Amino acid sequence: MRVTNAMITSRVLSNTQRALARFMNMQTQMSSGRRINRPSDDPLGTIRDLDIRAELAKTAQYKNNIYQAQNWVQVYDSGLAEMKNMATTAKEITVTMANATQDSTGRAIAGVEIRSLIDQMFQMSEEQLEGKYVFSGFRTNQKPLQMTNTGVTYVGDSGKIEFQIGAAVRRQVNLNGDNVFLKHLSDLGSDADLNVGLSATTLLSDLNSSNGISQVPGTIRIIDQNLGISVDVDLSAAVTIGDVTTTINNALTANVPPINNLTVAVGGQGNNLSFTTIQSGLISTSTPLANLNGGTGVDLSTGSIRLTDGAALNLNIDLTGSTTVNDIITKFNAAIAADPAINNVTIQLNAANTGFEIIDANGVPLGLSVQETDALSTTAASLGIQGNIAPNLVGTDLNPVVDFKVEENGDTTALDLGILSQFNGDRDGSDLDPALALTSNVADLNSTYGQELGVIEIRQGNTVRSVDLSAPTIVTIQDMLDALNDPALGLDIIASINADNRGIQIVNNNQTTSLSINDIGTGRVAKEMGIFGSGDMMGSLLVLADSLEANDAEGVGLLMQNMDDAIEHLLYLRAGIGARGLSFEDTSTRLVDIELTYTRRLSEVEDADITRLVTELATYENNFKASLIASAKIIQPSLLDFLW
Repeated sequence: MRVTNAMITSRVLSNTQRALARFMNMQTQMSSGRRINRPSDDPLGTIRDLDIRAELAKTAQYKNNIYQAQNWVQVYDSGLAEMKNMATTAKEITVTMANATQDSTGRAIAGVEIRSLIDQMFQMSEEQLEGKYVFSGFRTNQKPLQMTNTGVTYVGDSGKIEFQIGAAVRRQVNLNGDNVFLKHLSDLGSDADLNVGLSATTLLSDLNSSNGISQVPGTIRIIDQNLGISVDVDLSAAVTIGDVTTTINNALTANVPPINNLTVAVGGQGNNLSFTTIQSGLISTSTPLANLNGGTGVDLSTGSIRLTDGAALNLNIDLTGSTTVNDIITKFNAAIAADPAINNVTIQLNAANTGFEIIDANGVPLGLSVQETDALSTTAASLGIQGNIAPNLVGTDLNPVVDFKVEENGDTTALDLGILSQFNGDRDGSDLDPALALTSNVADLNSTYGQELGVIEIRQGNTVRSVDLSAPTIVTIQDMLDALNDPALGLDIIASINADNRGIQIVNNNQTTSLSINDIGTGRVAKEMGIFGSGDMMGSLLVLADSLEANDAEGVGLLMQNMDDAIEHLLYLRAGIGARGLSFEDTSTRLVDIELTYTRRLSEVEDADITRLVTELATYENNFKASLIASAKIIQPSLLDFLW
């Protein structure tokens, strides 16, 4: 094959152009600092480059979202801190003005201050960020609250404003006004106790707030500690309070010997069982010395008595350490038996069982007498045996105070009935808390003394209604609940018996309104029933202002817990906001780390190795120059080049 000059020229020019292209590519990389300047430079690297840049764009957006979210957090944090300070001020005013030493003028001034705090709180609800109301949910162009002197209504919505701060992570940043200002912190009457009274027909299952009493085995023991008599009473079959009192009283009188000086009945307080005692004056060997002489006991400071005939017979009898009548008898007789000079002299209970009797059974009495051992001792006198034994000495009545004990006999029946105790006189048992039932009569409330009833005022948002609970149609608890739940009132509430089965509670069924209940004028119905006040922060502040302006110290005092609840609620919200802020900071830090990682990976894909590039650029430059020189020598000019 013949190689022509044209072929040589074409090949030389092609090689030269390739060398020039490589050289120019190196210069482009050097000037841009990038290995990939066109997709054709590295198609696979370009794909990786685009993926990394997409991740970096997402990360930048997440960081921007976090920045915006942190702005919301800062607004809430400062606002909640200020509101907490307002609530604390309201609490301090409440504590001060509940004091009976304050007068109407002071409370009126305090009422003005509370109204000012309410206005400030309302202004806080209108806080904005970038022209948006932050407490209105999605309705950021609308003020969240509407307020009058009677109540507050939330007009925002329940929208949750969220920011995406990760590939699959969205976080809520907003607080809605209903949860901040109108959160139901308590239900009115949830801990109320209307003190239903006991009667003979009260079911045992209704006692102790419907927890009933233990009746397995259901036996109690009643002990007369003066006479050493005990009675076991089986109450396992009792159904009503009447069954209990009848069973106990029958068991006491049927016992052998009977206990006739103790009876049980419904107590005068109307909510308990009560024991009535009668002083019988009887003692036994079991009688504690502490019960004698009307409960003042026996003087054992010296603890000795003297038995003497005024001449040769002198015996000091040591009674120290004695605790019962039997101890006195035992020590006295033992001392006589140990003295050979004195015989046939004994002490025992007298025939009436009201004191001691000393008997000289000698055919010729010894002419003994019982005396104190010194001028300061009163032991013999307090035992009723000071005097001559001629031949008998019948002691004076020792008048023991009654001493009964009610104890368990295998379970908690006595405790559940409120009568587990020891007593030296009439004894009232503890409150048995009969359960409030729908059929309970209003007349049986307040421990059967009757509940004060009248008109109460219910405020829900801007709606105000009066309910007369003293109406003649209200006879039972069901009637009272029907009156409160009457749809004609236009109130979205639910009145029911509370969880403890002790009182009536009123629940706000509308989460976007305040609810408060007040007494009218000088009435105390709401306070007596335990439903006075409000269950939310704004409602409580309004009731507090009303109570101060009405010089109602009692009402002010009842709102102390409400102020504590409001402070705790605001602290809880602020803690939650603080936690969100920390979460955003942690996420932001993590995103910075992710951004650095992707940036490094991007650099690894598209950035040029400058050190290597400088070396290669010099090499390619020399190659290009050599190519030009070689080309000049290979391609020699001909005559035709000059003719052309």
